[in-house]
Amino acid sequence: MTEIILFTKPDCQKCDYVKCHMPEGVSPRIVNTSEADGLAEAAYYELLNKNLPILVVDDVVYEGAIIIINKLKELA
Repeated sequence: MTEIILFTKPDCQKCDYVKCHMPEGVSPRIVNTSEADGLAEAAYYELLNKNLPILVVDDVVYEGAIIIINKLKELA
């Protein structure tokens, strides 16, 4: 089974854009990096110094709102 994780943070326009434009049929696990558990998971994937949102699909990292939405459409 494909693991899909979307790393976001509060008050992030790009994060909100991705969440609002998510295609039907795909529901990634959303991780809030402003919480301790989310920050720890971001560290695990070596995402701490990267701009959000970030999508991880089976350990492959996708950055950028448009790239993420296109990948989610592909997975739907």
